[in-house]
Amino acid sequence: MTQVSLSFSSYSADVSAASDAEFLKAIEWERGANPSLKAAASTGDVKAFIAACQQHLRQAKGDAATGYSASILWSHAAFPDEAELVPLLEEAIGVAKPRKTQRRPAVKATRTFAQRVPSLIYALTGEPQTVQTDNAAFALIASLELLACTDNKLRPQQFWRLWRHSLLSAVRLIRALPEEVDPTIPTDVNLMERGEVPFLAGLVFEGIAGASLTMKAGKKELGSDLIGNTDTDGTPHADLVERLPLWLAPLVRATCIGRAFDLRVWNRDQEERLQSVVERSIPLCRPDGRAALSNGLKLQPLPVLNAAAEVCGLPEIGPVGSYLKSVKRAISGKPPARPRADGVLSMPSNQSDFARFALLRSDWTVQADSVAIAHHRHFPQLDVTASGRPLIHGDWTIKLTIGGVPVELAEEWTCVCWQSDPDADYIELQMLGPGKLRVERIVMLSRAERFLLLADSVSGVPNQRIEYQSELPLSDDIQPRPDTATREVQLAAKGFRARAFPLAVTQDRVQSTPHNFAGADGKLTLTQVAQGEGLFAPLILDWGVSRSRGNAQWRTLTVTEDGRVIGPDIAAGHRLKIDDLQLLIYRSLKDTGESRAVLGYHTWNETVVGRVNKKGDVDPFLMVEA
Repeated sequence: MTQVSLSFSSYSADVSAASDAEFLKAIEWERGANPSLKAAASTGDVKAFIAACQQHLRQAKGDAATGYSASILWSHAAFPDEAELVPLLEEAIGVAKPRKTQRRPAVKATRTFAQRVPSLIYALTGEPQTVQTDNAAFALIASLELLACTDNKLRPQQFWRLWRHSLLSAVRLIRALPEEVDPTIPTDVNLMERGEVPFLAGLVFEGIAGASLTMKAGKKELGSDLIGNTDTDGTPHADLVERLPLWLAPLVRATCIGRAFDLRVWNRDQEERLQSVVERSIPLCRPDGRAALSNGLKLQPLPVLNAAAEVCGLPEIGPVGSYLKSVKRAISGKPPARPRADGVLSMPSNQSDFARFALLRSDWTVQADSVAIAHHRHFPQLDVTASGRPLIHGDWTIKLTIGGVPVELAEEWTCVCWQSDPDADYIELQMLGPGKLRVERIVMLSRAERFLLLADSVSGVPNQRIEYQSELPLSDDIQPRPDTATREVQLAAKGFRARAFPLAVTQDRVQSTPHNFAGADGKLTLTQVAQGEGLFAPLILDWGVSRSRGNAQWRTLTVTEDGRVIGPDIAAGHRLKIDDLQLLIYRSLKDTGESRAVLGYHTWNETVVGRVNKKGDVDPFLMVEA
């Protein structure tokens, strides 16, 4: 007869069908395990074991004990099949709301924690699921968090049912994990299964054979994932940004529970990196409480960010902490607080080549203009807010046909230029095509004037017909309205108005052109056609309140070199005037070794963006060398 055994290094299938007393006797213990636990288990005394186990967990936490917050809810968006657990978890922490069809009693007696959790414990410990399902990690971590944070608040039988089921589930899941990480599983789910589950299981089931090694392995996985997926300044890799709150959740959860047990989860470098990651993550929470670049996932990042800021000791008077506080005020419907007049303590923008990610941002307020851009895939992804309002969200696509042949684009883009100063933030991305073909995507956000330049520069073409099209997906509540007289497109939402100007497209609709600019079906589409060695396609989005209804004029400028006019496939210049704002946008597509002149302004630079004053003089605030 096969001996029944249970530990993190061995598992007998017969143990799941064993009685409670047999189950306890089957557990293998480490040499230094708590004597009371070992004694009760060896005799199969369930009642004594429960008392000893609850006391052991309570003593392990000591004065550092924290209340139960069901922080597993931070991860529920990663497990949509576990939606039925959400109201039960909310009920456990006392925030569940009655259904619309449920009448609220006139007088409701206060229920204890043990009275609120029977349905949750039954749901968590029902028929065991196979560990191959995506649900295993969510339910298991919910169970481990309950055990770690509530101990004596549970009735003895509630505690035992949860403890036995969680131990079995943890051993099964950990032993069933393949050595190689499945790339089809989201990073945050892998982190929960390979890092958080072993860490929490080793913590809760301390003393069982293999638990200490299991916890050590979990800590190692958490730490390596934190360091390996972020830049040295804390910028998370673009692969993570789409699900950033979900990836951050297990790191913060483990930190909170580890501190409750007076257990150090991170070494010094990892602790500093986690704080930097939190500081980089908070600005990616929009003023509406949604996560930037979430790609349709309905994430609620505020709960995990609040906990992360607290656990990292982030000061509220600093720029990042103040922004988080302002977002919470905005979500609650309170007016924004008056900004502190102590200057800019740190720039609100950042860029990382390693992470393939950049954040362009005007300031630290909730009314800020910002552009989050991830460029690790076939198309760069944009998340644009204007005066704190979502404007653009999704893939910035491009289609390019040269000489009648569609061009295959690279799978990712490289940042070739980054500049951040008091006037503007600027990033330039590059994709190299066949031959000498280069496509550069330009993003420039004005820090004071409330406008955004988005442009594509195509160069290195062997003098052929170029057909170009790009699309920008608008946020859900933005309605595009084409102007009747010009090719301007107005972007409207309740209490908000922006304007889009295709500078290389003829302004008046009465003038025929092969180009086109349209706003329909929730997106802006720009189409241009050219014959030659290159093409420049600039688009200005403007949301300055004082200019929202002002008269706008734009035109293509003549560019000269050594006294002769050159074509727009060599260098292009454009001028936009809206009321008292006049802009010059210049781009060189081919370096000939000579200086150029546009609107009376002489330059050797590849890119120039400047203001044009009333006298016609150009005051450049962005200059990029070739």
